Amino acid sequence: MLLSFRRWWFNGHINLALRLSTAVMLWLALAWTLDLFLLGLLSLLALPCVFISGIDQPSPGWGKRLAWSIPLLGGVALVFGALGAWWPPSLIPALLVAGVLLTTLSAFGELSGRTGLAALVMAAMSQVSAGVIPAWQFALGTTLAALWVVLFSDWWFRAQREYPLRQALSLSYRRLAVILASRLRWLEDPSLGARFDLPLAEQLALVRRYVAVAKSRNRLTPELYQAFVAAVDLQERLQAIPNPELSRALFAQPGVLPAYRLWVAVTSRRLRQVADHLMTVQPIGEDPRLADVEQQLLTALTPLQRGRFGSIAPYFVSNARRISRLAQRVAPLYRRPMIGQEPVMDHWQRWRQHLSWSSPIFRGAVRQGLLLATTMGIIQYFDLDKGYWALLSVLLVVRGGIVDTRQRAWQRIWGTLVGLGLAASALSLGLTGNWALALGLVLVPPTLSLIPVHHGYSCTLGTIILIMVFEYIAGQGMSVMPLRLLETVIGCAVVLLGYRYLWPQWQGGRQAELRRQAIGRLNHYLLLVLSVFEGQQVSSLSLARARRHTYEQGVALTSSFEQMRQEPSYSRHRDSAELIRLYKETQSHLNALAPAARRGTQLTEEQSQSAHRVLTGAVAALERALEGQGSGQWPESVEQERQRLYRLVEEGRVDRTGFVLYQLNLIAERYQQMLAIAARPAPDKH
Repeated sequence: MLLSFRRWWFNGHINLALRLSTAVMLWLALAWTLDLFLLGLLSLLALPCVFISGIDQPSPGWGKRLAWSIPLLGGVALVFGALGAWWPPSLIPALLVAGVLLTTLSAFGELSGRTGLAALVMAAMSQVSAGVIPAWQFALGTTLAALWVVLFSDWWFRAQREYPLRQALSLSYRRLAVILASRLRWLEDPSLGARFDLPLAEQLALVRRYVAVAKSRNRLTPELYQAFVAAVDLQERLQAIPNPELSRALFAQPGVLPAYRLWVAVTSRRLRQVADHLMTVQPIGEDPRLADVEQQLLTALTPLQRGRFGSIAPYFVSNARRISRLAQRVAPLYRRPMIGQEPVMDHWQRWRQHLSWSSPIFRGAVRQGLLLATTMGIIQYFDLDKGYWALLSVLLVVRGGIVDTRQRAWQRIWGTLVGLGLAASALSLGLTGNWALALGLVLVPPTLSLIPVHHGYSCTLGTIILIMVFEYIAGQGMSVMPLRLLETVIGCAVVLLGYRYLWPQWQGGRQAELRRQAIGRLNHYLLLVLSVFEGQQVSSLSLARARRHTYEQGVALTSSFEQMRQEPSYSRHRDSAELIRLYKETQSHLNALAPAARRGTQLTEEQSQSAHRVLTGAVAALERALEGQGSGQWPESVEQERQRLYRLVEEGRVDRTGFVLYQLNLIAERYQQMLAIAARPAPDKH
């Protein structure tokens, strides 16, 4: 019974709803006590802005971020509230300027970009109070409400022992369990797992952020840090497949497959158990079955360490043992630093770099400003009330790509339509006054918790809240419904037309630049690993950082490709899919080499020189091809060295050094295949 309650309480959506509803109720209780209930109610319009900006969640430099983001929200509320009340025509140029300036904040990173979007949402929200209460009161109320929600959330998370970090870790382990379980299907379908897993990448990025914050606040417990490093190790080892074709044949052997199936099932269940215990703040015990199934798998693999599978079977014996230990202990196999000092950003210089038409951020900012100004111009031309609902449609529908934006626009339209229908039904049943307000307040937490889940559902509940508030304040719930639907359609239409014809950012147009960035990271990772085998000193932190950057660029390339597949008339998509597959396989080989590099394995002088000439030549040829230089042909001198390296593999012993040479030879093959793709033009639709 207690365990079921803990699972219910720590469910991500339920916990979010409980946190926000408690904060809202306490805020309104204070406003009621001070006889400022209407001001307190309207100041809760800051809640979506807090949620969008993410300032209620732990983030690096959280105190500094609060010091500028909350005054920014209050200042925007004051300026746009005053303009809406005293000089509405001035909102058109003001929205144009604000749209450009605040959208360019994304040049400083995701969190800054979200804060800029939240400030624009506040500019739209301020029109709700125009003419109802003075602009300065609304600005002060929203500033205090935002500060209250942020401070209450910080106390809430601390009381639950770093809940955001635990939640992100739990979701990461659940995703790792899914990936491990999918390995059985991968034996039959090689196309599975050819690209990077985007949900896992998103969760690991959040974990890394929360770990850095907890460490800076001296709240990072050994248990959570070890679980974080173990999750990174598991992701690295699950991705590391020395030779995909030969590996599938190995695990499909009649003597291996039953033991492998059992090991995958038990280990996946163990990872889900770890996720559950992390979420519900329970001690993580051991699973006695894991050692038994591990031994069965090792017994099946050990006889295959000679012969056809001699080059990879020893690695998988070691890898299975280490994955089992990671899952059992939920701690890294060895201690090493994972969080280092990141380079200090020159904010002014970085912002100036994006103030040019060649920057997608600047083009997007100009487009955002034009769309907001155009929407407000249409609203004022046809005298359609204050226009905030149309502005919110413009701001909340826009996504990174045109395909996602179009999908979100339709979700907003049908979500608004359904919400109006439900609100009309409630009003027709006599739900007015305080009962209408009560319904609206009850729906606030689930609405906010649904925002990251589905825009249509959150828009349905948000529409009901808006109509109930109008009914409570002025008894105009029914009368504003047609206008709300019209404003939604206007806002979505402006966005769809603007994103289609105003400098559309097709993902195909980003492929060339993303390829150069990704291959650059991969080359750096390769040369760093190679330098270790040549006897140079490289820190564990440098290797971990190179692996992470390579992984993140692969995720960015995969994300762009997934969006490009949905775009009309995209070109050369097969090359993009194949390049991602080869990129991931190359990183897989490097991840397989990383343990040997950390243990200080070194090649002989002859082996080192041969590998160096092959791989540095391959790196140079691929870089030239991506820059549009050279013939795009595999250099003959590199091929001669590769054949020499292959002979060294054939003549060498099946030991740790032989495994390193074997993997380096496979990496050279992958580079040759990537060069053939790089020699052809990247997708070029803009």
